[in-house]
Amino acid sequence: MRLLTRHERAIRAYIRAGLPSPHDVAEVMQEVSLIAWRKFSDLRDPEADFARWATVIARYEIMKFRRTRARDRLVLAENVVDLINEEGLGEFRGREKQLAALEVCLQKLPESRREMVLDAHVSGSSITEMADRIGKKPNALYQLLWRIRQELAECVEREEARLA
Repeated sequence: MRLLTRHERAIRAYIRAGLPSPHDVAEVMQEVSLIAWRKFSDLRDPEADFARWATVIARYEIMKFRRTRARDRLVLAENVVDLINEEGLGEFRGREKQLAALEVCLQKLPESRREMVLDAHVSGSSITEMADRIGKKPNALYQLLWRIRQELAECVEREEARLA
Protein backbone atom coordinates (compact mmCIF):
# COMPACT_ATOMS: atom_id res chain seq x y z
CA MET A 1 0.00 0.00 0.00
CA ARG A 2 2.89 2.35 0.84
CA LEU A 3 4.50 1.80 -2.57
CA LEU A 4 1.22 2.32 -4.38
CA THR A 5 0.62 5.55 -2.49
CA ARG A 6 4.15 6.75 -3.23
CA HIS A 7 3.82 6.13 -6.98
CA GLU A 8 0.09 6.78 -7.43
CA ARG A 9 0.40 10.21 -9.06
CA ALA A 10 2.89 9.00 -11.66
CA ILE A 11 0.81 5.89 -12.41
CA ARG A 12 -2.34 7.99 -12.63
CA ALA A 13 -0.56 10.39 -15.02
CA TYR A 14 0.43 7.42 -17.18
CA ILE A 15 -3.17 6.19 -17.24
CA ARG A 16 -4.45 9.70 -18.01
CA ALA A 17 -2.29 9.75 -21.16
CA GLY A 18 -4.20 6.76 -22.53
CA LEU A 19 -7.78 7.50 -21.51
CA PRO A 20 -10.16 10.32 -22.38
CA SER A 21 -11.95 11.11 -19.13
CA PRO A 22 -11.15 11.47 -15.43
CA HIS A 23 -13.88 8.94 -14.64
CA ASP A 24 -12.18 6.38 -16.89
CA VAL A 25 -8.82 7.13 -15.26
CA ALA A 26 -10.29 6.57 -11.80
CA GLU A 27 -11.89 3.31 -12.88
CA VAL A 28 -8.66 1.94 -14.38
CA MET A 29 -6.60 3.18 -11.42
CA GLN A 30 -8.90 1.24 -9.10
CA GLU A 31 -8.41 -1.92 -11.16
CA VAL A 32 -4.64 -1.42 -11.20
CA SER A 33 -4.66 -1.04 -7.41
CA LEU A 34 -6.66 -4.23 -6.94
CA ILE A 35 -4.45 -6.25 -9.26
CA ALA A 36 -1.27 -4.87 -7.69
CA TRP A 37 -2.62 -5.80 -4.26
CA ARG A 38 -3.46 -9.35 -5.36
CA LYS A 39 -0.21 -9.98 -7.23
CA PHE A 40 2.21 -8.09 -4.96
CA SER A 41 3.79 -11.34 -3.76
CA ASP A 42 4.94 -12.02 -7.37
CA LEU A 43 7.19 -8.95 -7.31
CA ARG A 44 10.85 -9.82 -6.64
CA ASP A 45 12.22 -6.43 -5.52
CA PRO A 46 9.28 -4.21 -4.54
CA GLU A 47 11.30 -1.10 -3.70
CA ALA A 48 13.16 -1.05 -7.01
CA ASP A 49 10.59 -2.51 -9.38
CA PHE A 50 7.17 -1.46 -8.12
CA ALA A 51 6.61 1.64 -10.26
CA ARG A 52 7.54 -0.05 -13.54
CA TRP A 53 5.58 -3.19 -12.59
CA ALA A 54 2.47 -1.18 -11.72
CA THR A 55 2.80 0.75 -14.98
CA VAL A 56 2.83 -2.52 -16.93
CA ILE A 57 -0.34 -3.53 -15.09
CA ALA A 58 -1.80 -0.13 -15.95
CA ARG A 59 -0.92 -0.60 -19.61
CA TYR A 60 -2.81 -3.89 -19.79
CA GLU A 61 -5.74 -2.46 -17.87
CA ILE A 62 -5.90 0.51 -20.25
CA MET A 63 -6.00 -1.87 -23.22
CA LYS A 64 -8.65 -4.02 -21.52
CA PHE A 65 -10.73 -0.95 -20.69
CA ARG A 66 -10.46 0.36 -24.24
CA ARG A 67 -11.49 -3.01 -25.72
CA THR A 68 -14.63 -3.00 -23.61
CA ARG A 69 -15.38 0.52 -24.87
CA ALA A 70 -14.47 -0.30 -28.50
CA ARG A 71 -18.02 0.31 -29.69
CA ASP A 72 -17.60 4.00 -28.94
CA ARG A 73 -16.74 5.71 -32.21
CA LEU A 74 -14.36 8.15 -30.48
CA VAL A 75 -11.92 5.47 -29.32
CA LEU A 76 -8.40 5.58 -30.78
CA ALA A 77 -7.14 2.59 -32.73
CA GLU A 78 -5.27 0.11 -30.55
CA ASN A 79 -1.97 0.63 -32.39
CA VAL A 80 -2.17 4.37 -31.65
CA VAL A 81 -2.82 3.62 -27.98
CA ASP A 82 0.18 1.25 -27.98
CA LEU A 83 2.39 4.02 -29.36
CA ILE A 84 1.13 6.46 -26.73
CA ASN A 85 1.68 3.90 -23.98
CA GLU A 86 5.21 3.07 -25.19
CA GLU A 87 6.07 6.75 -25.16
CA GLY A 88 4.52 7.05 -21.70
CA LEU A 89 6.67 4.21 -20.39
CA GLY A 90 9.75 6.01 -21.66
CA GLU A 91 8.72 9.21 -19.92
CA PHE A 92 7.62 7.50 -16.69
CA ARG A 93 10.99 7.85 -14.92
CA GLY A 94 11.15 11.52 -15.87
CA ARG A 95 7.69 12.10 -14.44
CA GLU A 96 8.64 10.35 -11.22
CA LYS A 97 11.68 12.62 -10.86
CA GLN A 98 9.61 15.70 -11.64
CA LEU A 99 7.00 14.73 -9.05
CA ALA A 100 9.68 14.04 -6.44
CA ALA A 101 11.30 17.40 -7.17
CA LEU A 102 7.92 19.13 -7.01
CA GLU A 103 7.25 17.57 -3.60
CA VAL A 104 10.59 18.88 -2.31
CA CYS A 105 9.88 22.33 -3.75
CA LEU A 106 6.36 22.46 -2.33
CA GLN A 107 7.78 21.69 1.11
CA LYS A 108 10.23 24.59 0.74
CA LEU A 109 7.40 27.09 0.19
CA PRO A 110 6.04 28.97 3.18
CA GLU A 111 2.91 27.21 4.42
CA SER A 112 0.53 29.95 3.31
CA ARG A 113 1.87 29.92 -0.25
CA ARG A 114 1.89 26.11 -0.37
CA GLU A 115 -1.75 26.00 0.75
CA MET A 116 -2.66 28.66 -1.79
CA VAL A 117 -1.09 26.86 -4.76
CA LEU A 118 -2.51 23.50 -3.69
CA ASP A 119 -5.94 25.05 -3.24
CA ALA A 120 -5.75 26.49 -6.75
CA HIS A 121 -4.79 23.15 -8.32
CA VAL A 122 -6.52 20.57 -6.15
CA SER A 123 -9.80 22.06 -4.97
CA GLY A 124 -11.12 23.04 -8.37
CA SER A 125 -12.09 26.47 -7.05
CA SER A 126 -12.08 29.37 -9.46
CA ILE A 127 -9.69 32.29 -8.96
CA THR A 128 -12.66 34.48 -8.03
CA GLU A 129 -13.83 32.05 -5.33
CA MET A 130 -10.32 31.74 -3.91
CA ALA A 131 -9.81 35.51 -3.96
CA ASP A 132 -13.09 36.02 -2.07
CA ARG A 133 -12.04 33.44 0.55
CA ILE A 134 -8.67 35.07 1.25
CA GLY A 135 -9.71 38.69 0.79
CA LYS A 136 -7.74 39.52 -2.36
CA LYS A 137 -8.76 40.82 -5.75
CA PRO A 138 -8.84 38.12 -8.45
CA ASN A 139 -6.12 39.82 -10.55
CA ALA A 140 -3.83 40.17 -7.54
CA LEU A 141 -4.33 36.49 -6.67
CA TYR A 142 -3.73 35.48 -10.27
CA GLN A 143 -0.44 37.37 -10.32
CA LEU A 144 0.63 35.90 -6.97
CA LEU A 145 -0.13 32.37 -8.17
CA TRP A 146 1.84 33.05 -11.35
CA ARG A 147 4.87 34.11 -9.29
CA ILE A 148 4.56 31.04 -7.04
CA ARG A 149 4.36 28.78 -10.10
CA GLN A 150 7.47 30.45 -11.53
CA GLU A 151 9.31 29.84 -8.23
CA LEU A 152 8.19 26.22 -8.26
CA ALA A 153 9.25 25.72 -11.89
CA GLU A 154 12.72 27.10 -11.18
CA CYS A 155 13.02 25.04 -8.00
CA VAL A 156 11.93 21.85 -9.83
CA GLU A 157 14.60 22.44 -12.50
CA ARG A 158 17.27 22.85 -9.80
CA GLU A 159 16.07 19.76 -7.92
CA GLU A 160 15.96 17.63 -11.07
CA ALA A 161 19.52 18.70 -11.90
CA ARG A 162 20.59 17.87 -8.35
CA LEU A 163 18.91 14.43 -8.50
CA ALA A 164 20.38 13.58 -11.92
